[in-house]
Amino acid sequence: MEKPVCAVILTAINESAMKSTVPAVLHPVCGRSILDYVVNAAEQVADAPPVVVAPWDDGRIREHLGETYRLIPLEKGQDRGHGFPRAVECMEDAFGYLFVLAGNMPLIRGAMLKDMLRYTTENNLKAAVLSGESSESDDMEGSSVYCFDCLALREAVEKIEEDMLKTGYDPADVLRMLKAAGEKTGVFRTKDVREVMIVDDRIRLSGAETMMRRRINEFHMARGVTILDPSNTYIGADVKIGQDTTLYPGNVLEGSTSIGNDCILYPNNRLRNAEIASGATLQSSVILDSGIGSGTTVGPYAYIRPGSRIGENVRIGDFVEVKNSVIGEKTKVSHLTYIGDAELGTGINVGCGVVCVNYDGKKKHRTVIGDHAFIGCNANLVAPVEVEDSAFIAAGSTITERVPAGSLAIARARQVNKEGWVEKREQKKTEEKK
Repeated sequence: MEKPVCAVILTAINESAMKSTVPAVLHPVCGRSILDYVVNAAEQVADAPPVVVAPWDDGRIREHLGETYRLIPLEKGQDRGHGFPRAVECMEDAFGYLFVLAGNMPLIRGAMLKDMLRYTTENNLKAAVLSGESSESDDMEGSSVYCFDCLALREAVEKIEEDMLKTGYDPADVLRMLKAAGEKTGVFRTKDVREVMIVDDRIRLSGAETMMRRRINEFHMARGVTILDPSNTYIGADVKIGQDTTLYPGNVLEGSTSIGNDCILYPNNRLRNAEIASGATLQSSVILDSGIGSGTTVGPYAYIRPGSRIGENVRIGDFVEVKNSVIGEKTKVSHLTYIGDAELGTGINVGCGVVCVNYDGKKKHRTVIGDHAFIGCNANLVAPVEVEDSAFIAAGSTITERVPAGSLAIARARQVNKEGWVEKREQKKTEEKK
């Protein structure tokens, strides 16, 4: 029977180099926090959720982790040297193997930890430390990943002198004790030392972002996505992209964005938590927390705000803003229009400069437009209002009441032409000057 594996993540580190009020391990790399990557890697090798040691005065790590993970807060004045002892104390019943990881290694992989565990077990080691493959030193200083036999770890801790217990100790101290006592220890060498790169300042944060972005882009390209300029394409860690989709330069894909097959994203789109169905085409637009149907085109320079659902084969053109609205299939909103808090049916034509007037100064109201309606240019639809199926709205109208199905609504002043008005005005100006 294989021995169980548990993990401890130490996040109580010196954060001054980040020059930030945000805990260092919560800084994002490609859309995920640094800590999220370490937790994910630990979960791939451990049999239970990892235990996280956090600074005493910061509840943000607790809030970020949620209730799934056990968090051990340090007391005021304690530093990272006290984090490991606290974790050992709280895991006194653990047996099998214990991984100890620094919380600021965003490039770490679960596969590497599995290889390290295999190395430890196959060689019957009491402890192992990670080192770069190119390193010729067996020095234990400065490592950020350890694997301990839990029984050997507890026996070593019981022999630690009282002075060290007060000042704190780290995994390297325990490993040296085991080695001095004649216990079998080893150095596991990873093939890619970048996997355990410590991110403790903005320069290394930028470097980690670059390397992670390359890793993510290569992942998608290997699965059938065309990325024309990977160095200028920014894909978050949780983004999903289907086969035969093409990404032009300048695209920024964030959050839980999902893109189907055979889509084309022309340059400079920003998508956050967007759902893009197969066959859609986007150009230079912003889509936030919204869905785009199959075969729909968006942009250039469209703004799809949260809560919007755009149907299949819809045309959302240039400088169109859609907010918290539903637009049915084959509807066209081609340019210079605002659709806010509205429900549009199928096959509607919305002219240039149309505004859904959704705010009365106190509350938001909805506009409802039925199937196959025609909304003329520069019309204002003052919500709450309903335009029923196949109705026509004359250009320049301001609609404040229901428009029945199949009717034409005209809500504008009658045109009056005053013949000779310009000549009379100029004559009057001349007379006034005399």
